[in-house]
Amino acid sequence: MNPKIQKHWARLEEGKAYYDALLQVFNEQQLNFHPEDAAWSMLDVMQHLFTSESISLKFMQNFDFNRKDEKVGLKSEIKTILLVNRLNSKKKYKAPKILSEKKESLNISHDAHEFSHQWENLRNEMFSFLDDFPEDKIGHFIFAHPAVGKLNVLQTLQFFVAHIKHHQFQIESINHHNDFPK
Repeated sequence: MNPKIQKHWARLEEGKAYYDALLQVFNEQQLNFHPEDAAWSMLDVMQHLFTSESISLKFMQNFDFNRKDEKVGLKSEIKTILLVNRLNSKKKYKAPKILSEKKESLNISHDAHEFSHQWENLRNEMFSFLDDFPEDKIGHFIFAHPAVGKLNVLQTLQFFVAHIKHHQFQIESINHHNDFPK
């Protein structure tokens, strides 16, 4: 694996370890607790992250450099910085429509144990993709983010890391809710 990709991958795996611990520490009732009507539970948050990673990986795996081979530039770098800064805040943002549209097709388990295996399998698939990523394409467009547009593989991983950290604020809020099951 390219060292730059490896650096971002390691940070992404560190972020996922937080969620792995939640799946082991909390019971089904706690993981499925909704602090308000229409608010996400901890498991909903994790399924959202899984959906985002899954759809993004499929996009990258199906990307054809022979059809569209272009380097991303300064504009993409600035947009990535703005996106990461936005995700580093505690502010809530509406999830892109495509996530809810595609979520059902992924057959995501509602059982925490089974879901944990699904996410681990997805991460293994992502690792294989990144491990074999062509060195000469690292700075090239590989993923179209719904809010900021064209990203290269490193920028996509930066988004993943910021996204997974962003939702930790939400998890902590759920965990500290007055009605959270003990």
